This record gives sequence, structure tokens and C-alpha cells, in this order.
Amino acid sequence: MSSKMIVVFCLMLAGAILLIAPQESQAVPAWSRLTGSTCNSCHATPTWQLTPFGLSFLRNGHRLEAAPAKFDLDSQKWDNYLSLVWKFRAYDEEDQNPASQLEQHSFSIYTGGALSDRFSFFTEMYLSENTGSTSGANVVQSDGARKKLAEAFLQYNQPIGKGFLAVRAGEILPEIIHVFGAGSRSAEQRALVLNDLVNSSNPYKPFNRQQGFDAKLNMEPVEIAAGVVNGSDFTNSIDSNNHKDWYASALLAFDKNESALGLYHYEGKYTKYLTVGDPTAAIEYVNDFTRDGVLFRFLRSNWRVVGAYFMGEETTDAAGTTIDNEGYYGLVDFNFSDKFGVYVRYDMLDPNSDVSGNETTQYMFGLNGLFYMTAKSGARWNLELTNKEVESLTAGADTKRTRAL
Repeated sequence: MSSKMIVVFCLMLAGAILLIAPQESQAVPAWSRLTGSTCNSCHATPTWQLTPFGLSFLRNGHRLEAAPAKFDLDSQKWDNYLSLVWKFRAYDEEDQNPASQLEQHSFSIYTGGALSDRFSFFTEMYLSENTGSTSGANVVQSDGARKKLAEAFLQYNQPIGKGFLAVRAGEILPEIIHVFGAGSRSAEQRALVLNDLVNSSNPYKPFNRQQGFDAKLNMEPVEIAAGVVNGSDFTNSIDSNNHKDWYASALLAFDKNESALGLYHYEGKYTKYLTVGDPTAAIEYVNDFTRDGVLFRFLRSNWRVVGAYFMGEETTDAAGTTIDNEGYYGLVDFNFSDKFGVYVRYDMLDPNSDVSGNETTQYMFGLNGLFYMTAKSGARWNLELTNKEVESLTAGADTKRTRAL
């Protein structure tokens, strides 16, 4: 089943997350209420890509310096650590019933920052998020909304030579996936290859935020990371088998703007029970799967080119049959000013690259901008036009085209 194709008018009201007061000689972080700065220190507004300073800020654990870091107890005020985000959508979509919707999509809390010279934290919590359902099992609380803890981790930084080692524990997303399309993105929709399933029986996708820990060695211009996670069916759930999945990544930045090339590998095991997610039920088969990615970004002050190619292998039955999958995306965005930008993206996802006629492709064109921005709040809008085509292997089936405006 194809995922929703949404043309989005997204109005997001966000108070910036505030952290430590910077020294006079340092750049001013986007999320600092203490300095009264605005979002475009960390983000090239309005298309929202991270600037070199923003990438450094994220890499350090949502703080100005990694280690050793100066820490000011006077900066530990609740409003320097807390951000509220509200998101509203309106869309019109072909092949949907009803086709057009107004959607109060989510209300969430972002909190994070330095706790001491070495420790910091980050948490993203949704007090309400629309499930996109009008009826059925997905509708809870009688209003189609859910609450969730999307991401939450504690980070410790240890100086090593001219770099540092960062260790995170909690519910984590591999940082390389975040900075290559999952977070700080121009488009409202994440790329298909990051956000869609390639096997309907396996819940893994690169965007999954999972419980575990990772370690990252930062020795500019090189970053190397590895992590161990449960591998789970759903956000915040504990996996239904004892096996621990693992991933590794490497990134090389090759200019002062943080243009970079990255590599990613994930290796997991998903147990398919006759009753999904029930470890007391009989095992239908075990899916040993892998996913490998090559990621690229070329950044300049007001434009960027970002893309990724992924390929993987899945076990599909008790006989051990395996199939290959692949997918990629490419995005170009351009900021005409601090208040208006444009982007285009192309996606392809093939759940079985050994056969033809089952690919999903998507074209996207978007505009976004800022209504206003201050040190304490801002309002952003986003408009997307998408055209998605889903090919089917079913005999006699036509290609499904979903357009949204």
C-alpha cells in the first residue's frame, strides 16, 4: 500500500531550544534565548538545512563545545531548555477517500542541552500526533491522536587529542541518518528510501528510532560511529527477540561548508511470529536482513544538493529465500532570502530489485518560507506538490498514480 502523498501547508510555531550562553569570540547558536539570536545561525532559513555551525552544534550534543566544555550554571533555566512546536496541515490527495483534509497534525515538546561539562541530553516528545486515520484500530483517545516519546538520549563527551568521543544511550536515531535527510529537511515528507518499508513483514526502515546505545569518534574531518539497538516493531516498544541489531557509519567532510560523503551499514534480525510481535506464538521464519547506504551532500550558504542510495537484502520465508532491494533520492534546495526558498526532489524505492514492475517513484516540488522569526518564536510555512507512481506486479493491475495539490 502506498504511503500518503500530502501537499502540505505547514504552519509551525516554535520557540527555539536554548542552551548555553556563548563566549563573545564564538558564533551565536540559533537556539539561544540568552543572546536573543534567531534560527538562521544553525539553519539556512527557510529551507531549514543545517549550516556548518548547526552541524557542529548537533554533533557536540546540542551544545556549543564538545569537550572540554565550559559550563555555566546560571544558564540552567527551564526556558533555556524547552521548546514547543505546533504543526498544522491541509492537503488534497487523489486516490484517497476523503481526498481533502484539514489536520491539526501535532503538538510536541523539544528539550535538551548541557547538564555538566561532559553530559548533555536531548528529548523529543509528542503530546499529540494525528494518526492520519478516520476510523479503525489506529484511532485512539477517540480523536485519531497518539502520544509518543520520539527520541530521548543522554550523551557523554570525552576529549581525545584534537577530537572527542561521544557516547549516547536511550532512544536514538543514527546521527548520519539525521543529517542526510531525516531531520532538518526542506520537505515535509521524508525520502521514501529513509521512511518507507521495503518488506511489509519487517518494520525496519533507516529512519527508525530505537532503544540502545552508540559511540562516535569525531576527529575532523572524519566521523566514525557504531551502535547496538534492540531492533523493535514500533517506536518505544521492546523487541520480541533477544537478538541485538547493530549499525556503523563513517563520514568524511571535504570543505569548510561541511560538504561530505558518508557510508552506512545496518545488520538486523526480525523474528516473524505467526501472531505478529507475540514471542509466545510459533515462529514462522527469521529474517536476517541488511541495509547499506552511500550518502552525499554539497552545501553552500544558500543552497545544497543532498542524496542517498541504499541497497539491502531480506529473508522472506522459512525456506531462507532472500530478495534484494534498493532505493535512492536526490534533493536540491535554494534560499532566495531568509524568508523564501524552493526545492525539488526525486525518489525511487524498489522492494525487490530482482524483478521489474514493482517500483515506487515520486517527484516533488516545494516552496517554503517564514512568516516571522524572533529569538523566542517563529512561524514557518511549507507547500508541496507531489506526484507518486506505484507499480504493481499483480496481473492486469494498472500503475497507481497519486497526485496531490
